[in-house]
Amino acid sequence: MNPTPTPAHPRAPHLRLSLLSAALLSAAPAAHAQGTQAVSGGAAVTAALKAGADVNTAQANLTKAQAANRVAQADPATLVAGKLNAKNAETLAQAQVRAAKLAAIQNAIGAYNALLEAQENVELQTLQTQVDQKAAQVAQVKLGIGNATALDVQNAQNTLSGSQQTLADARAQVNLAAAKLGTLTGLGSGVRAGSVITAPKLSVTLSALQNGLGGLSSLVGAANDLSSAQLSVKLADNDFTPARTLQDARTALANAQRAADTASKNAQQTLASAYQGAQNAAELLVVAQSREAAAQKTYTQDAARLKSGTISAVELQGTQLTLKKAQFSRLQAQNNVTEALAALSVAAGQNLTGLGGTL
Repeated sequence: MNPTPTPAHPRAPHLRLSLLSAALLSAAPAAHAQGTQAVSGGAAVTAALKAGADVNTAQANLTKAQAANRVAQADPATLVAGKLNAKNAETLAQAQVRAAKLAAIQNAIGAYNALLEAQENVELQTLQTQVDQKAAQVAQVKLGIGNATALDVQNAQNTLSGSQQTLADARAQVNLAAAKLGTLTGLGSGVRAGSVITAPKLSVTLSALQNGLGGLSSLVGAANDLSSAQLSVKLADNDFTPARTLQDARTALANAQRAADTASKNAQQTLASAYQGAQNAAELLVVAQSREAAAQKTYTQDAARLKSGTISAVELQGTQLTLKKAQFSRLQAQNNVTEALAALSVAAGQNLTGLGGTL
């Protein structure tokens, strides 16, 4: 919860500025409007996994592939190539289910974070509008005592008008972000983000993730093509199959091997980039937290100065705005960490987000 400014000391009547409501200045995110429901990041991810069309399609394809493979393996009339193809199809379908779930988690986290930031941005822009409104009031009072010009008042009013428009835009963004999350999760457009997702620390090493890339759908598909090409060479390498057939099979095998090598290199590069991105996000979060702590310390000091009468309530409100901006930047940094872990999960083929459970 944001700190509450201490009331200012009384001043002469013609200079007194009405203080804004402490509740507006210091309340945590405002109560959600009637008809909305606040959910956690974990709940949003769980709902997205259940409602996701791609996940459900991939799961249905896996069920069909499993049934087809069981039939192929049990049927004595199915030749070795048919058995291998059926087995490969099931293996690929399994990888595609995992990929679909990881993508659903990534999309849900991104949409949830976007909604949370939109909600918090309304809080920030509300305070910004209040600060600009106070500045316009100050300019008007100064004009009345000959300490400001009409242009000063107009400039302050223009700034206030701009912040009011920004606030209106921020409120509209909440509805747009809620609609997107509601579509992904099936929770409807009344959904609201409850609190920031606490991301787990990245403890797994890059080398460990590199060793587990075999389950990626792209690599599974490439491995399947390679095993089929190897079987074709084996079946053609005899004295009753035309030499041209064997030659073509060996060419296809070489192509499949190159394709598998390329897929592996691409996956390794994508993983390394995503891993670096996750590390960078974690480091930037530390910086944002440090800046927030510094802003909080300044606010606490200024609150004490207001109490002793050495600064005005208007100055303290400016300090509070600085703190609110630092808090918003820290929230964005936290969200970046979670999104970086989601991207790393997709690149690694395993869930590192701490949400959605075991896939």
